Amino acid sequence: MTEKIVIDPVNIDYSLIKKVAGIIREGGIVALPTDTVYGLAGCIDKKSVIDRLYEIKVRAKNKPFSLAVHNVNKIIDNYFDFLPPFGYRLMEKFWPGALTIVYYSHGDDKIGIRVPSNAITNEVLAELNMPVYLPSANISGDKDAVSASEVESVFDGKIDLIVDGGDCIYSKPSTVLDLTLNPFKILREGIVSEQCIASVFVRKRIVFVCTGNSCRSPMAQLLLEKYLSQEVRYYQNRYEVISRGISAFSGCKASSSVVDILREKEGIDAADFHAQRLDRHTILSSDLIFTMEDIQQDYILEFEPSSEGRVFNLKKFLPPELEKDIPDPVGKGPQEYAKSYSLIKEAIMELKDWI
Repeated sequence: MTEKIVIDPVNIDYSLIKKVAGIIREGGIVALPTDTVYGLAGCIDKKSVIDRLYEIKVRAKNKPFSLAVHNVNKIIDNYFDFLPPFGYRLMEKFWPGALTIVYYSHGDDKIGIRVPSNAITNEVLAELNMPVYLPSANISGDKDAVSASEVESVFDGKIDLIVDGGDCIYSKPSTVLDLTLNPFKILREGIVSEQCIASVFVRKRIVFVCTGNSCRSPMAQLLLEKYLSQEVRYYQNRYEVISRGISAFSGCKASSSVVDILREKEGIDAADFHAQRLDRHTILSSDLIFTMEDIQQDYILEFEPSSEGRVFNLKKFLPPELEKDIPDPVGKGPQEYAKSYSLIKEAIMELKDWI
């Protein structure tokens, strides 16, 4: 008879979390709740565990198991090779949650990975500090178990522990999305619909980058947003325009000179703009990256070489006689801010037609 323990997801007993993690680490198979259905957790580095999972699920060995991982950054750094930009936006939008992504590993093998949205299972994964296989708790082809009692009715005596964390929220499996095919293929539609995935794919992310994200890049962002909104129907469904600074102090407001220029010349209210520092996720997840100077372009390419082909200096959209870095007006007078604004606007008017 399989032992069953109850863990309250609202008031988690961490001694029980350690017990569950210990059983998995030692090669046991444990039924865990997720946001979708119950799964059977087992170590990925023990062949005996893998063989046992195939046996008790009556699953063909040519059908690999997906991984459950707690930390998204570990997936990006250690498991997946470089994804297309919208793959990172899918992670941003749906993880933790009911989406399994299939892509190439660093070793060029296909792997499926998911970050479950369940407090109990996430704590177990964090305690383990390693991924686990977590196939659904059912005999292959049969109904998925969505409660501990349903797991018990099928696997009592066949697994080492059942964690009763209550009924699953969705009671429906995760969506499995293959990103190795262009642009993608849904292998199994579950909670996350094809329409939701397509909306992330269609909405391209454009980021403008300067040094402090207080003057040049905010002007470029807000100008492009204004003119796209005037010319592109439902532009917010097609484009996300943001800006970042390589050395920005996150939370700082836009320069008062920029606020004044945009209000007086464009009717744009930039008073609520707040600076944000450029990070690796923004680089990876952006379809197009525009810098104000060559030095910023060089920095991005050195920091994240995979961005090559997506990073451009905004000066490329100026006429030949003006093709030079957009000057940084910080610490200078109103005329320098006006000069930078004029150059940025001219480039944006060309860029909006190009994209």
